[in-house]
Amino acid sequence: MFLRVFCLCFSLIALAGCGEKENNNGPKPLIVITSPDQPPFEFKDTAQGGDKVIGFDMDIIQKVAEHLGRPLKIIEADFSGIVPSLQSGRADMGIADLSATDERRKSVDFSDPYYTDKKTLLVLEDSTITSEEDLNDKKLGAQLGSTNATLAQKWAASIPGLTVVTLGKGGALVQELKNGRIQALVVTEAAAHKIASSTPGLKIITLKKPEGGPSAIAFPKGSPLIEPTNKALKDMKGDIEQFEKKWFSQ
Repeated sequence: MFLRVFCLCFSLIALAGCGEKENNNGPKPLIVITSPDQPPFEFKDTAQGGDKVIGFDMDIIQKVAEHLGRPLKIIEADFSGIVPSLQSGRADMGIADLSATDERRKSVDFSDPYYTDKKTLLVLEDSTITSEEDLNDKKLGAQLGSTNATLAQKWAASIPGLTVVTLGKGGALVQELKNGRIQALVVTEAAAHKIASSTPGLKIITLKKPEGGPSAIAFPKGSPLIEPTNKALKDMKGDIEQFEKKWFSQ
């Protein structure tokens, strides 16, 4: 009897050990960091009670993970925390409509571009602002750490009385605009259309001087994932076109 119990226990331990070994030998999750407050690129459908991060970037990174044969794990941070998180090794990649600027390249590496954004302004429907040239003596909002904030600071250097207000969350900036604490918000064109369609009382203003740049996936310096990711993006061109139609035509 003792021998049977011993054998049974040994078998269960062995099985448990085998299961753990199988999990350990499986592909490691691809840890991707994002800032889920930039519709339609990455956001949560809170109106439907969902906590899952969805959007254009999320469809792209899911397809990249499939090409790499890795399960996907999304982690969240404020936009300004994405690059530092990659530097510290907290994540394998970062995606959040990130422009591959020369300044950011000092801290992280980038994939080939997968999308080119355009900047625009969001204002209240009754606003007299018709372009960036009307921002004198106004308060302009932009997300902290973004190229939108860089552009806003560039304007502030030449437009009299322009004050730049930066916050970590895009949703908080939209609220500041609605409440009149800022008079305009600089965002990407795709984000502007998504926000305006879901937020009554806002309108989009086209810039007189076009601004924008390529968006790419960010990596810790020297990441071995850059080359296979670039190959995946090249193979995904048809998928990316479909994702653009899905998210930017809503």
